[in-house]
Amino acid sequence: MKNLFDIQVWKQQLGLLPIHLNPLNENGGHMMLNGGNGDFCLKTTDLDNNNFDFYSKSWSSSTKNFLTVQNENIHIHNWLNDKTETVSQKIVAENFNKFYNYLLSKSYKSSKDLVPFIIDIFRQFRNLTFEKSNPVQALNLLFGLLTSLEDDVNNLDTEKWGLQNIDIPDGFGYYIEQIQNGFSNVKPEFDLIIRHSAGILFQEAQKEVLFFNPQRDLFGGTSSTLNTKTNLYSSIHYTPPFLSRTIVENSLRNINLQVDTLKILDPACGSSEFLIEVLKQLKELNYQGSVEIFGWDISETAINTSRFLLTYEKRTIWKDKLEFNLKLVEDSLLENWDEDYNLILMNPPFSSWELLNTKARRDAIRDALGNSFIGKKPNQASAFYYKAINSLNEDGVLGCVIPSSILTLDSYSKLRTDTEELIDIKLLGKLGNFIFEDALTDVSFIICKKPISNQIPTIIWTKNEKGVAQEALRDFRKSIYNNQITLDNQNYSVYQPISFPILKESWMPISIKNHDLYKGIERFVVEKRLTRVIDIFSVKQGIRTGNNKAFKISVKDYINLPEEEKCYFRPATENESFKNGQIKVTSYVWYPYSEDGIQILTEDEFAEKVPVFYERISNDKIELSNRARKDVSNWWHLSEHRAWLRKSSLKLISAEFGNSGSFGLDKEGNFVVERGNAWIPKKNFTKDDYFFYLALFSSVFFNKLLAIYSKELLSGWDLGKKYTKNIPIPNVHLEEVKNSEGYQRMIEIGKELSEGNIYTKSISDNILERYFYPNI
Repeated sequence: MKNLFDIQVWKQQLGLLPIHLNPLNENGGHMMLNGGNGDFCLKTTDLDNNNFDFYSKSWSSSTKNFLTVQNENIHIHNWLNDKTETVSQKIVAENFNKFYNYLLSKSYKSSKDLVPFIIDIFRQFRNLTFEKSNPVQALNLLFGLLTSLEDDVNNLDTEKWGLQNIDIPDGFGYYIEQIQNGFSNVKPEFDLIIRHSAGILFQEAQKEVLFFNPQRDLFGGTSSTLNTKTNLYSSIHYTPPFLSRTIVENSLRNINLQVDTLKILDPACGSSEFLIEVLKQLKELNYQGSVEIFGWDISETAINTSRFLLTYEKRTIWKDKLEFNLKLVEDSLLENWDEDYNLILMNPPFSSWELLNTKARRDAIRDALGNSFIGKKPNQASAFYYKAINSLNEDGVLGCVIPSSILTLDSYSKLRTDTEELIDIKLLGKLGNFIFEDALTDVSFIICKKPISNQIPTIIWTKNEKGVAQEALRDFRKSIYNNQITLDNQNYSVYQPISFPILKESWMPISIKNHDLYKGIERFVVEKRLTRVIDIFSVKQGIRTGNNKAFKISVKDYINLPEEEKCYFRPATENESFKNGQIKVTSYVWYPYSEDGIQILTEDEFAEKVPVFYERISNDKIELSNRARKDVSNWWHLSEHRAWLRKSSLKLISAEFGNSGSFGLDKEGNFVVERGNAWIPKKNFTKDDYFFYLALFSSVFFNKLLAIYSKELLSGWDLGKKYTKNIPIPNVHLEEVKNSEGYQRMIEIGKELSEGNIYTKSISDNILERYFYPNI
């Protein structure tokens, strides 16, 4: 039977990271950390039940359960239920996964947890200080209150705690009593609170207050009711613990810990989630040297929080072996970065070019990137990433959260090439859109190291669904503990590809199944058994009206138009128009163009020929005149009408974003492509050729190709030219394709799909894999 007194067994079975509850007490038990959900406390050594408060320790560390291993049993102490359950070691050892799932079922969040308890007090302080944003005083009051668990607030040594001078408000004793009493019979433990609640508090501090409620209650407290909104500027995307923990673990795995001093930088430190985490893990790894930390941020609350936490770490744990330098900055890219950091950890701001509000900040990005960016509008994160790489010492390591666009967009291709010549990528993970609580940014992360040795990185791919990334990173940790090289799960993959980049000119991680499929498909391209989309089609973007509200109308509004006006409108395609090979009419768009160009030359002619619609949009004349390349002489023109759409013709159309269900054949040629793409043949097509490709693009198999070659979004994949041009497809211009049985069978499927028979869709995969993508 597994020895459950051995903490290593718990690590290997569950994939959780053990951190001592008290770094100075080897026998004080561990926190088994995943990243919030599923964390628990564990003690495997002997203990005196009379002197050990399970409830206070688990509550103060933001967990529900404290497990103890005693004799032949496991005891589960749950503060919320106020009871202890006993399970035999034998049952747990034989059913670890079931046991962990049971713990998860008892680990749900509640209003009685530590974090809501602390945030409630913090919100009361905000109602006292009336700080709409950047609540420096309220946060200072909260930290002062927390120190009351160990010190006399009225005689507080602010230098000892790394705090500003605190102006104690009237009635502060009420809050002291509240914090010291804790919840029910659960008493707070300062050391654990300070290590496990700071991140979420910082996130709460960034919310802008819209409405205060300073009313006091009968007991002397202030209301905790606030009407807030989250400030979504990009440097405040709080890094979830499961991600910061993984980045730190794998960064330290590549660091030489035999050096006397580690110099560590986080240039966008927030509440020092990375910096506190790296100190925890260095202590667990028994690092004997000194640590020199540098943390910068544009937020005063972030720097104050970091100073409070790092001051405590230095005083209680690291003593003279820790030095830190925190700095409030306007923009970290404007600062002078040293070039000898052992380790840089960061979740840099993801600000788009448009959100950068000063010339200095834009110039700082250009200076940092130099010639390593193709284009005009780089994301701020790319400059942080490149500057960090150039600021590492000769053995330095970077652990970094990045936008996934840096891995895929053509505009970052030179940045990728240039950094490949400087560093080895050790670990690259694509995590998707469900990482940040306050934004649906597509998130990836990278661990890289100097010097370059041309090693192949480990790849982590996750399905773009909520909760998958956290599960994948826990399983990844477990695989490391158990010396397992590859993970192949339907929701995530971990593996080392044969070569990197996997895709030409892209660093995009793909699943292990798609990696194997990719190798076979690319071999067929080399053998000319398949060609690429760009060789067969010109994938053209649809019209841009410049004002959809003015120029698009509903089906109902179209029906109610006078007959003589309907000729100036055509059915429009949008994402909702496509359903498994068919195109449905969901709206109409103003399209006053014929093969010869615009049909309405003057405003007077507009008012005469289309009076009802003219009346409808004439109030928007000024707004429509102010569009690019438009004025009062042509305000009724579309911003971009696409000349190739003037003539009605048979065409294959896709949505702008979607999957294999997002294609359709416009058999009558009446549709105007609005939000979507037209797939125009570069050589003449027969009608059967159109049906063939409709069947191909509508197949489930085509989703696999999109997953490899295109950019994944919340609504599917990007179906535009940039991301579909390299997809390998059969070439109907080749005799061996045209004369094959597979070609004829795909035509029949395409015809059925165009008539609404979706049941034939499933047959196409078998035909494609038999005739065109065999043995792949």
